Amino acid sequence: MAAAAAATGLPPPLSSGVALPEVLVVWDILVRLPPKPLLRCRLVCRAWRRLTSTRDFLLAHHRHQPSLPVFTGCRNCDVLTVDRRRRLLHPVARFDSSVFCVEEASCDGILVLWRKRAIGAHSSVRFSICNPTTRQSGDIPLPLLTGFMLMGLYRHRPTGEYRLLLYRIELPASERLVDVLIPGDRNACYVYTLGSGDLPRCIGWPEAEANGASVLLYGSLHWYKRIEDMILAFDITAESFRWMRSPFGKAVWRAFHGLFEINCMLGMYCCDDGATFVDIWVLEDYEREVWSLKYRVELPVLEIRRELDVKRDLYSVMVSSEDGDVLVLVNCKRAMLYIGTDGKLLVSLPHDNDGLSITPVKLRASLVPHAFFPSLLDYVVNASPFV
Repeated sequence: MAAAAAATGLPPPLSSGVALPEVLVVWDILVRLPPKPLLRCRLVCRAWRRLTSTRDFLLAHHRHQPSLPVFTGCRNCDVLTVDRRRRLLHPVARFDSSVFCVEEASCDGILVLWRKRAIGAHSSVRFSICNPTTRQSGDIPLPLLTGFMLMGLYRHRPTGEYRLLLYRIELPASERLVDVLIPGDRNACYVYTLGSGDLPRCIGWPEAEANGASVLLYGSLHWYKRIEDMILAFDITAESFRWMRSPFGKAVWRAFHGLFEINCMLGMYCCDDGATFVDIWVLEDYEREVWSLKYRVELPVLEIRRELDVKRDLYSVMVSSEDGDVLVLVNCKRAMLYIGTDGKLLVSLPHDNDGLSITPVKLRASLVPHAFFPSLLDYVVNASPFV
């Protein structure tokens, strides 16, 4: 028991006379630990190692991990999350080159990265897949995906395959070699299956081009399309699109806006041009597309400017949900602020990373193994590009 206490970081029990049932230890205690303490606990005994290595346990462990917003630091090539209670920014991955950029896609603990590589006097752009928890990384073996824009990453439920949703963009005539190798329409959507070796498959929908991170809920990926003032939804089982109503009309034109998940419901926020207030909506009836205005957060502008030491509106605003709390995140080059729905400043996180930026991506740590990783180009575990 002393070894178990040391592995978990908890104090030893006052009395060792009665041992906890093994099923309780595994499924009520170990399953809730962060990944690193869990891996240390596997050294306690063979039974714990065996029981915590099953796929059922790893899936349950993944579900118990918090879903945290992802930040990037360009100067140090970091991917970071926030420990809000301890008021710390901590890296979940650190790369050895500044040619990496977090794409706006994540699923089941997997991040999609944009990677630029030098080849002699030329350079190529590839998508890379990584799991920061297991420190696995590899490139998608399709260098000609430079002709595609990434829309999302999802797990296709009927097959269990992980797939990229891509949008094929119009290319200059000098770059249209992709048309020879990948037949199909330009300005249309494609699906690419990780680890399959197949080429992307065209599924049509030229009007479905969407920028920004998607939100996966109710078996669909969702994006907000500002020009149409509509929400685009992609059913990840049927692999088909549909349109949904947004909570506000085209007359509303805001500086910051986006979708997010709030207590297993679809949320949407918009911030006025002066960054003085944020409206937060919740889709309370998904089938009938009924929205309700949940909060209007009056931002403490003077306090924000004092904390960030900015005289002009040189900061970004977004909304996130963590542990059931709805939070407004305000960031500039000096610090990041967490503001509650009552408009009060909760946490100020100073940072010295001039390139720190908030991404709309959420990451939930996962130790679940994925069969497609070894098939990726330049596949590595716990090696470069990780530091």
